Amino acid sequence: MTVAVAVDVEALLEAAGPRVGAAGREHVAQGRVSGLTPVDGGVRAAVAERTGGRTQVSVTVAGRALVVDCDRDSEMTGDPCEHAVAVVLAARDAGITWTSMASLRGAEPAGQERGRLVAEAAASLTRTELVRLVVAQAAEDRLFAAKVLRRAGKLEPPSPTELMRIRGLVRDTDRIPVDDHRWQLHDLVEAGRGMLAELEILAVRPATTELLGVVEDAIAAWDGLAGHLQDAREVYDIEPEEIGEPLAALHLRLCDELQPDPVELGRRLAELVGSAHYTSCVDAPDGYADLLGDEGLDAYESALHR
Repeated sequence: MTVAVAVDVEALLEAAGPRVGAAGREHVAQGRVSGLTPVDGGVRAAVAERTGGRTQVSVTVAGRALVVDCDRDSEMTGDPCEHAVAVVLAARDAGITWTSMASLRGAEPAGQERGRLVAEAAASLTRTELVRLVVAQAAEDRLFAAKVLRRAGKLEPPSPTELMRIRGLVRDTDRIPVDDHRWQLHDLVEAGRGMLAELEILAVRPATTELLGVVEDAIAAWDGLAGHLQDAREVYDIEPEEIGEPLAALHLRLCDELQPDPVELGRRLAELVGSAHYTSCVDAPDGYADLLGDEGLDAYESALHR
């Protein structure tokens, strides 16, 4: 969950010092900041250098700390360089809303040593080498490619054609004849995995209410299949939660991004939970408490017990 925060620009300028602060102001005044894109609760942009070329920089908020990632002046140290100052000032002028992330992605204890080694190796490569590696990985991994494009601000919301295709996939999954002997339990899981994979790729794009509806259809479709896996978990080493939990996480993330009307959200959650034949994978209402508030929670309880 993210929380809207206000960035103390004056404190940032004081921390940066007069020289860096003045340089950041000059970048903004001369129109050198371009490509402002909200990302990870903060913003990324390019700053044109006086001598030519552009510096890419992102500024996010983790907890109470401002985290700076600047190609030229810092390595995610949080130190306010002139480019970070320029981006923060430009974001303020553009009215961009900042949100605080609970923790900096990639900094969790698990895998931290491996991440450090990879970061050191990446820092030793040239920009061209890094770009080639990214392009090669993107060619093999569609989800990774979507994340790169989203990070660069080059992804639009899902198109009507894309939504139609994913709706068809969800519908086909929902229509699997589980009583047909030609369908094995493993086939059900593979169908669920395929549906989830496509939804995760689309969910990297800016959220829409239409995509949220498709995810809700997918949750209902998987609920219809999950009950058939209960008696086979020991034989096939399959758990319904393998698909259900990621679908639930997608739903919560889309709701967090869309910030729907609390009453409408409460009713939608009640419909999901109330229509579940096996068990709803949605963590309602607890996981949605901040989004629902008292009004949405009342709507949820009222609709659920109607």
